[in-house]
Amino acid sequence: MTNIEPFRGRVLLVRVGIVLLLAAMVFFLCRSTPNISAGTEAGVLMTLPELVGGFTGAEQPVTESERLLLPGDTEFAKKEYTDFGGDRISSQIVLAGGEKRSIHRPEICLPAQGWNLKSGHAVPITLDNGKTLTVMKLSIARPIEVRPGEQKQLNSIFLYWFVGKNMTTPFHWRRLAHANWDRVVHNINHRWAYVIVSAPVLEGLAPNGKSEAKTMKMLEEFVAELAPEIMKPGVKLEE
Repeated sequence: MTNIEPFRGRVLLVRVGIVLLLAAMVFFLCRSTPNISAGTEAGVLMTLPELVGGFTGAEQPVTESERLLLPGDTEFAKKEYTDFGGDRISSQIVLAGGEKRSIHRPEICLPAQGWNLKSGHAVPITLDNGKTLTVMKLSIARPIEVRPGEQKQLNSIFLYWFVGKNMTTPFHWRRLAHANWDRVVHNINHRWAYVIVSAPVLEGLAPNGKSEAKTMKMLEEFVAELAPEIMKPGVKLEE
């Protein structure tokens, strides 16, 4: 009978050698690959203006759920705007820190807040500076109690767009593509932000409440003035 023990010993030595070689290669690659820059420069200013058109803004606190769900280095700017006619517009900027999970599609978190997504599509808005910004428009709804035992549906319009160091996009997949390209090719992890502007549709719920079409027009005029004020001049708008 042939003695196979020396053969088995040689095979084991080869396997150990391969493992050690792979470990050495991984170590070399980790040491020789440059660290990814945190990319601290953002394309937005983290200060919402006091006045936008006929609206006056009031600071809003960051909720406890936002602090718990998002990384500690996430930055926020939140205001609720009102005018003399009683119209209300909410605006918020969320700026990512070092972790990717600071930025996500609002379609993910809105259902957790009790909203139902009715529709969503990209729409262009002509800004006060003559440029065109494309934003994502979501039509959302949820039941509210108007009096004990009686509920009605509250509709709302929710606009958002993502802002990188030098570009905007309303599409999450496009933001991810650019972010991954910057990480792999340029070793930079840019601090992306997203801007939210929303308002309830109060027709039938409040005196002189605006219809959905008039609410959208109000939001378009608001974004037309707000966007050039909060985005840096070098940011290229995606139309």
